[in-house]
Amino acid sequence: MLPYFPFQQQFNERPGTLPLKPADALIEVDAHYEAEIALKNSLLTHDNPSDRSGAGQAVPGYYFQASPGTEAAQWDVLEAVLTDLSRHRPDQFNLQKDGNQWHWQNHRLGLSQTFTFGASGTLPSGSVQEGNNVPDAPLAPLDWVGRQVQDDLLILDGPDATLVAGQLCFGNGWSLDEKIGLPFTAIHAPINPIVPPMMQAAQTIMARLPVGKPLWRLNWSLKASDQLDMTTHRMPDLNAQLANLLPTLTAANAGEHLFIRIERQTLTRLPRSGAILFGIRTYLNRLADECRARPDAAPRLLAVLETTPPAMLDYKGIRPFLDVTLAWLNRLGRG
Repeated sequence: MLPYFPFQQQFNERPGTLPLKPADALIEVDAHYEAEIALKNSLLTHDNPSDRSGAGQAVPGYYFQASPGTEAAQWDVLEAVLTDLSRHRPDQFNLQKDGNQWHWQNHRLGLSQTFTFGASGTLPSGSVQEGNNVPDAPLAPLDWVGRQVQDDLLILDGPDATLVAGQLCFGNGWSLDEKIGLPFTAIHAPINPIVPPMMQAAQTIMARLPVGKPLWRLNWSLKASDQLDMTTHRMPDLNAQLANLLPTLTAANAGEHLFIRIERQTLTRLPRSGAILFGIRTYLNRLADECRARPDAAPRLLAVLETTPPAMLDYKGIRPFLDVTLAWLNRLGRG
């Protein structure tokens, strides 16, 4: 069952941004941790190496990119993530500091690593898991810490919240190649008319975001695949998969072939650099499985889909299988 189910009585176009409570973790870890970290490492290992860090590090160029001058913000992210993991899951993660000498233990992955905070050359080289053929050069701080978590980690900076660095392995229909260097409001282009007001509202929220007051929200979609990596270069295969699936979908079987995709998005103002960490944690579950586990799932999802504006259905890519999904949900509701 999904940890979040953001479907109420009708579609809500507001961002739904909430304060992250002190008791709540910034970084969530679950039973899929090892498998998803292994998938990340596989994607990053087979990526095309290039030097885009501005610090002489070999950096894969599709799933990880960093603009020159972002190293301080990357270390900011590393500190925020490791501190959060060790605070909320001390049985699994431990961070010890002796000045700038830091020792990190990740018991889930069997790692024990020492490095000098702020000195990228001291970070462990290559993948955080054994057995991968990776570059010998040290990883950039954001790339290294991104391999410790299931979240995608992005850095936004400046008055326009420009995307200046990121590790994006599980993107939903976009990639760093397309968006690096763009302001937040342009990251979602090309867009339909329903999206710009939402992006402007989000950018206003980010401009006012103070240190120590992180925010979070949920985003949802329905997909014809449970693939986590839906970045741009996967789209031709995913579109072909959808085209083959559509003729076979019926009111009797749609729930077995469609998946609910939830993004838990977080915004954190970084104290040292003033940049913003934009975290995206992706959760997936088969529609039928979610409805079996959650008795009120079908009527709640039905109510939202029936009130979602057509432009938003297009934006989320749901329109091709909307009718059969509604029929399946109605059929389930009738028992």
